[in-house]
Amino acid sequence: MNATHRSLAFLAAIAVMLWVLGFRPGQSAQKSRSGEPKPEQTKAPEHAGAVEIQMKNVNYRIARDIVLEVRALRGRLERTKADKPVTFDDSASFLVDIDTAQVALSTASLTALMNSYVLAYEGAPIKNFTMTIKGDRVVQKGKIHKGVDLPFEITGSLSATEDGKIRVHADKIKAEHVPVKGVLHFFGEDLAKLVNQKAERGMTIEGDDIILTPQALTPPPHLSGRVVRAAVEGGKIVEVFDSGRRPVELTPPFRTSAYIYHRGGVLRFGKLTMNDADLEIVGDRPGVFDFFQREYLKQLVAGYSKNTRNDGLVSHMADYSHFQGAGTEPPLTSPSSSDGAERTKR
Repeated sequence: MNATHRSLAFLAAIAVMLWVLGFRPGQSAQKSRSGEPKPEQTKAPEHAGAVEIQMKNVNYRIARDIVLEVRALRGRLERTKADKPVTFDDSASFLVDIDTAQVALSTASLTALMNSYVLAYEGAPIKNFTMTIKGDRVVQKGKIHKGVDLPFEITGSLSATEDGKIRVHADKIKAEHVPVKGVLHFFGEDLAKLVNQKAERGMTIEGDDIILTPQALTPPPHLSGRVVRAAVEGGKIVEVFDSGRRPVELTPPFRTSAYIYHRGGVLRFGKLTMNDADLEIVGDRPGVFDFFQREYLKQLVAGYSKNTRNDGLVSHMADYSHFQGAGTEPPLTSPSSSDGAERTKR
């Protein structure tokens, strides 16, 4: 046997051996320099204890006067402490990790958010902040403390940054009706540094841009997600989130146009802990469901709940709008009440 034939026979033997050991053509066994599989081959770790969530047409209140208008959201509730499950009674026990969402805010809600949280710290250089909309631009007014309180007005456009934040670009700046050039020039280096040092409140300044970070912009539960679009639409500020992930759409047990549905993981509310959670929350009025996380017990007590055939729970809560009047409690909702919804057959 010549050298060529011997080489071919050797290669054939190696191929047979690899086939017997379980390797197939096209199967990759490449590793990185560290010896670990390449990132694209590594299976994503499970979200320990996470609760899948899907929301439609919900006015999600993070305070009585701050409303996130959640038109649609798909994601998961991630626990913030390994030893504590997602707990309704503790807003800091979880964050909302968003896959996809469309959320709108009124200027009234954003004004309240800025004054009661983002700029509510000792030594904050801005106070009496207000935001309005003029055409497709946002108009921010307030007073900045530069020795004395100086009224200002900033008119700007909205967009998303490459890293998923919200950019407010200052087109025009006025201080006591006098035009000013540049955000940093207006704020001054020291005041700009003071704002940036409080980045954990969700606001920083970069050049002529005010950058808002969704994850830090609100009190708990924080929203973790990538903003791919921010714009003024219909007199409101609309944010579109998209992580690039495409989880399967959830099917709630009760058909209605407005709901919050939790599935899987561990969920605790009051004295009840649900393992492999299956909880849908709906309101008692047609249209958008008004829900206040921090005062959910009021809504729960004024409503009723029904078990499903799959050991899940549908909680029919009183809409939070019932509690927005003179402080009187709403009448108890009875199971015979109808909101035009129907149970899904399983």
